[in-house]
Amino acid sequence: MKVLKPYDIKRIVHIKGVDHPESIGIGPGGEAYTTGTAGQVYRINLADNTVTQFASTAPRRTLGLAVDADNDLYIADCSSDSKVIRITQEGKETTYARAPGGRPFMCANYPVFDRRGNLYLSDSGDWSSKINGRIFRIPPGGGEAQLWYPEPVDSPTMMALDRAERYLYFLECHGQGLARIAINPDGSAGAFERLLHFPYMVPHGIAFDTAGRIWLAIYRPDGVWIYYPDTRRLQRFTEDWRGEAVRGPTCLNFAGLQRDVLLVASLDNLVVQRLDNVGARGVRLTFPHIA
Repeated sequence: MKVLKPYDIKRIVHIKGVDHPESIGIGPGGEAYTTGTAGQVYRINLADNTVTQFASTAPRRTLGLAVDADNDLYIADCSSDSKVIRITQEGKETTYARAPGGRPFMCANYPVFDRRGNLYLSDSGDWSSKINGRIFRIPPGGGEAQLWYPEPVDSPTMMALDRAERYLYFLECHGQGLARIAINPDGSAGAFERLLHFPYMVPHGIAFDTAGRIWLAIYRPDGVWIYYPDTRRLQRFTEDWRGEAVRGPTCLNFAGLQRDVLLVASLDNLVVQRLDNVGARGVRLTFPHIA
């Protein structure tokens, strides 16, 4: 697996006009979306690096998002009535899923589709010192979520499936780890495995490229890192100790028709960070048709 050269941070473009974004969602044509801390829902125009707000959940805050084949957005609502909402391109909002028993989640954080239309959802818990995060799975069409992995996990944030959908990968924010859970042939959860521990770091975002490298948004110390599974090497891809070009990254994803534009959400700033020609292309995500 080829080791990439560190990125020249002077080449990073800041896409402005967003409000402390925490997510990057990608549509079937490489379209990009993000949300703001006050409930804004934005489209990102990669042609001219502008954004347009087309929906709002104010005053409710939202976190991660997934996109289906029709470019409807499935967004984790982390308010006191935490749930997964569905937002159309016209900005219409409906409730897509709730926790078991119709209750709110503790803190719905990040959804990801598999090819069958199941939606995996990380619930980060109450952000205390207790390990009480959960991972749920929502059946195609929405409704009541099912607890997928039976044991609590440590503050799970962004998640990603590998290309073969054999594992669900996620970051443990407070646990400072990269972990994965095997997906059994019948769809049930298999064994938990921690792949990497990040001492004195706050991992938050994850994405795969076509070579199998794992790209990581590390909130502290601010930067984009790459994990090479074949050698277990962890590389800092953006060297920016001042936190100016890359500040407070929480989520990253490959956008554009060729999945060759790396977008990084900056929770600590009013920008989305754009990195072109990084030397890799992202894996094409799954975009199911949801009735």
